[in-house]
Amino acid sequence: MIIIFGNKVRYKTLATGQFYCSQCKTQRDYELRQARNWFALYFIPIIPLNQLGEFVTCLTCGMNFQKDVLSAPIPSNTPLDRLAREARTDLESGTPIEMARQKLINTGLSRDLVEQVITQAVGSDRKRCPNDHLTYRATIQRCAQCGAWLENLPRT
Repeated sequence: MIIIFGNKVRYKTLATGQFYCSQCKTQRDYELRQARNWFALYFIPIIPLNQLGEFVTCLTCGMNFQKDVLSAPIPSNTPLDRLAREARTDLESGTPIEMARQKLINTGLSRDLVEQVITQAVGSDRKRCPNDHLTYRATIQRCAQCGAWLENLPRT
């Protein structure tokens, strides 16, 4: 006679609700889940063993997060906030400041508001390409247009 035994992880939903998913970048439904090891006989969980922990699962993207994500503040989600986050992401990935500025102007924002968003996203440290004179965040090393190494600009 062959006896097949082992352990199996089972999940239990403790709570549901909505939270700010940092992966989806918006409010999403979640499940607070608990993982626990079970002794299994013939692949059937029989005896509960140790708890492995609790975590939050986004029901849209499927990502798992620490439980403390539920107490994190929800970022503001106005159209201006979304544009500012998008501009910051563009600038951090190497988009020249001039292109990010034009993209914001094309959305209909005033030039003063565009400059505030750019200054907030970039700060005062900037670099410039010696060939095409495009400006970048100080964290960017090479020009997106020509590939040249960027030079530090004096602080304003």
